[in-house]
Amino acid sequence: MSAIDFHAYYQPPGFLDYLRKRKDYPRVEKTAQGESVFTSAKSARVIRPDQLDLDLRIEMMDKSGVKAQILRLQNVGGIDAFPPAEAIDMARSINEELSQIARKYPGRFIPFAAVPLQDPEKAVIEVSYAVSKLGHQGVGASCQINGVGLDDERYASFLKTVEHCGVPIIVLPNHPSLLNYSLENYQWLSGAFGFQVDLTWAALRLLASGTSEQYPKLTVIIANLGGVLTSITERLDEYWQRVHAGSTTLKEKPSVALRHFYYETASSDHRTIALAASIFGSDRLLFGSDYPSFSLDRGMKNVLECGLPKEDIELILHGNAAKIFQT
Repeated sequence: MSAIDFHAYYQPPGFLDYLRKRKDYPRVEKTAQGESVFTSAKSARVIRPDQLDLDLRIEMMDKSGVKAQILRLQNVGGIDAFPPAEAIDMARSINEELSQIARKYPGRFIPFAAVPLQDPEKAVIEVSYAVSKLGHQGVGASCQINGVGLDDERYASFLKTVEHCGVPIIVLPNHPSLLNYSLENYQWLSGAFGFQVDLTWAALRLLASGTSEQYPKLTVIIANLGGVLTSITERLDEYWQRVHAGSTTLKEKPSVALRHFYYETASSDHRTIALAASIFGSDRLLFGSDYPSFSLDRGMKNVLECGLPKEDIELILHGNAAKIFQT
């Protein structure tokens, strides 16, 4: 089966060179395992050769049954980590390079723009330029910037612009997690657990604030199956009905409202994917691997072994993506 991978990232050589010159985090340091991107003193990811060699990446995609990958800059240690002036220039440079890669490998990589959300007005300019001038087919946005979610009024023009451009937005975690302080002594939990909580926080705020209703034509994709949403949907319905029924900002019960979003399958095992399909519907799920943080084979195996009917698996791997991109 040919899959469209919605959760993959790429760190362009120019971006890594820039990190090598930085003294502040994020920065590149040499370790016993090789060069690594440090987002903090206790959090680092090794730069593997297959991350940068796109020809090798395509070979791996072919072996795993992945037809195309959404290509974007990683949000962890990405644009959000820089001061606004740096982020603005870096976003433009990265988006231009991703566009060049998509043209060099037609049909294999789908560019999603990086945007400097630290400066919402510049983010509007960048997404418009990336889509209209560079051919980007989507946007990657962090679920929160310094604790401020996409439902905040300062991002209204940005979301409206993405909707007007007619491209999807994928909502992703970034460093530091909202739980980072409470997990300071257990940093690995910040990514393993904190990021999942952040995604749930972001999705529920978009719904509870009424933000998602303001942009009915905006396609929103929540990374990692929406964090921990699959575990609390019934509880959300109960609280909405008993405590906050009739809320002007959420007119339908959460389990129904959550179906307005799409959810990609990265960081989820086969059992959770089956559960998500039963709650949100297979027509709301998209394949994601979180490559190169996780392997392509792992992501594909989890979908293929989730126990859903073949037609549902085909929807997850490529059918729903075809609807989003209208192909």
